[in-house]
Amino acid sequence: MMKRGLWMTVGIVLAVGIGACTGTGQTNRGAVASPGDPVIGLLNKGIAQLTVNINSVSKRISGLQQSSATPDPTLQELQALDLSGWQLHRQQWVLQRDHLMVARDLLQRVQAAPSEKIRLLDQWREHWNTYLKSFDELRQKRHILESQHREMEARLIERRLE
Repeated sequence: MMKRGLWMTVGIVLAVGIGACTGTGQTNRGAVASPGDPVIGLLNKGIAQLTVNINSVSKRISGLQQSSATPDPTLQELQALDLSGWQLHRQQWVLQRDHLMVARDLLQRVQAAPSEKIRLLDQWREHWNTYLKSFDELRQKRHILESQHREMEARLIERRLE
């Protein structure tokens, strides 16, 4: 029963992690090879993809920070919202990558010391609850930013049409 619950949890991790990995970058094939456990291999792929995505969005953030300023205060606010959105997006990917790393590390530790399963399962459950709380907080922040961005875009367009 406990083994089935652990695998169900791993399945959830994979669904969340791999689903979050639909970014723009290519994975590093050498970094994802995992002899043995296919679940650990999938986690490694997700970690590699998220790392590529984090690096890519970091470059985009840097470009936004270096872009020239505009005298239009509404456009400035819209650009600031864009920057905040990309920074939040990066935070989400870092959280997801770190989460997959914890899952992978726990599975590797179970392989190395099967007698530690119960203790590691408790660690996993504690981590999972913390992760869900953090993920939901970031999702709420993203929702607020997206709403503010839509309103700001609408004001900018309306002002241009007046």
